[in-house]
Amino acid sequence: MNETLTVYVMCRDDEIWSRINLTRTFAESTPPPRVYRLKTDRPRRTGQGLKLTLAGLLTALALQPDAAAQSVAVSNLGQSWEWDLPLYNGESTAIQFTVGPLPEGLTDWTLNKITGSFSEPQGQGTPGSFEASILRDTFGAPGSLDSPLTVLSGDQPRTIREYEFVPPAGTTVFLEPETSYWLTYTSAGLPSEDDFYILRATDVPNEDAGSLQGWSIGDDHWYHMGEGWVEVVDPNGLRLPYQFSVSAVAVPEPSEYALFFALGLGAFALWHRRRQAGQRAAA
Repeated sequence: MNETLTVYVMCRDDEIWSRINLTRTFAESTPPPRVYRLKTDRPRRTGQGLKLTLAGLLTALALQPDAAAQSVAVSNLGQSWEWDLPLYNGESTAIQFTVGPLPEGLTDWTLNKITGSFSEPQGQGTPGSFEASILRDTFGAPGSLDSPLTVLSGDQPRTIREYEFVPPAGTTVFLEPETSYWLTYTSAGLPSEDDFYILRATDVPNEDAGSLQGWSIGDDHWYHMGEGWVEVVDPNGLRLPYQFSVSAVAVPEPSEYALFFALGLGAFALWHRRRQAGQRAAA
């Protein structure tokens, strides 16, 4: 004879929460714990060990940081758009961003995506190629174009809107805490000097409210026209960072997954014991 087994992992239950004395500080990018419900057919003779293991896995999933719920770590997209910066054929431009410190108990930042703001490109020629990449920092300047940290995947900016650029499928891009990197755009294959891409820029060198602690965007951009990187310096001191955001997520230490699993077993065992006691009392 079969029965329908319904397992509830009640991470929000205040009594269970306090009874197992769970203390955990979540990163700012981590959503609150979720409630998982599993419904499946099991024979009545199914052992409690299987149930406990299943509950532990569910609770580990419920408590761990959700990789799908990525956070905008730093952005200036909310600042006023005031300027258009051209990117001609064969040129690259780069702007610095700095990664903040890791919350306690987390080991790495991983890049989710870059979101950049663009205007409609100029010219009537055949579209060329547009590439977004992340370069390492070299003594306060962009690193080599020949050895990027990663080349990102995304569409060519052909209209006035924001475009997303993500790591290649199946790859994980780690960002070291308290380290600077350079978002780089490169244009190639445009048919004439009248064709160029346009990056939106702001003259307000501030990060948006809500950017994570320690994350920042540089105030100046650099150009590479085939003979090395050159910093763009306005004689009047005007700063024109182009507009983008960096989305990233912090990764927990491997030992914390084991902790989540153990806490899951404890929470379910406590719930199951109380449920059995209630059934005996009702009988």
